[in-house]
Amino acid sequence: MGSRRLRPMTADDLDLLPEPCGRCAFWESSAADLAAPPDHPERAARKAEWAYEVTAHWGYCGVLAVHEDEVVGFLTMAPARLVRRLPAFSTTPVGPDVAVVLSAQVVEGWRGKGIGRQLVSSAAGLVARRDLRALEAVGTRREGPSCMVPVGWLESVGFEVVREHPVTPRLRMDLQTTQRWPGLGAAWNRLTGLVTPPVAPQPASYAGREAEVVPPRPSVQAG
Repeated sequence: MGSRRLRPMTADDLDLLPEPCGRCAFWESSAADLAAPPDHPERAARKAEWAYEVTAHWGYCGVLAVHEDEVVGFLTMAPARLVRRLPAFSTTPVGPDVAVVLSAQVVEGWRGKGIGRQLVSSAAGLVARRDLRALEAVGTRREGPSCMVPVGWLESVGFEVVREHPVTPRLRMDLQTTQRWPGLGAAWNRLTGLVTPPVAPQPASYAGREAEVVPPRPSVQAG
């Protein structure tokens, strides 16, 4: 019987995400970009471009929960300046000291087993040793399928509303409050060895150097 494990997610893992998440570019697109149809090939290309840029910057773009060879949950995150959709929300901008959680999902059949909290704890472990003090997210109070993370789920795993809004409040989890995450150090030690650091890494919160060298990436095949 295989065991469940968590590992950092990189750009090469996009194809492992359940559909349509691997191609959805809601957070990676500006409001103008979203006028294109959801299955437009440019959307998938933009998602891949985002993932390669974040991976080049941090060494990862999220966290995966894997059982044997199956992805049973994932969380994506990025520096705020690489999230093109953020300015469309009245509850932003986020602080310069945060990593932004964009999406999180546990596949049906694996829910209710604590995987969501483990994903968030692992994400916190990855960013806690950087010049970052928190995870933040713009959640949604709308019911039904959405590209945004439900507010109720975010609150259940430790986030708190810091900028109220009837539909899309902004939530924050302060990583300085280590009591909330007694396993934070263990999560960091477990995951950090699996991350290949980018060349000439810099603190993710430092946005002064906009020009970064992004390694060549493979061409994206439109599905």
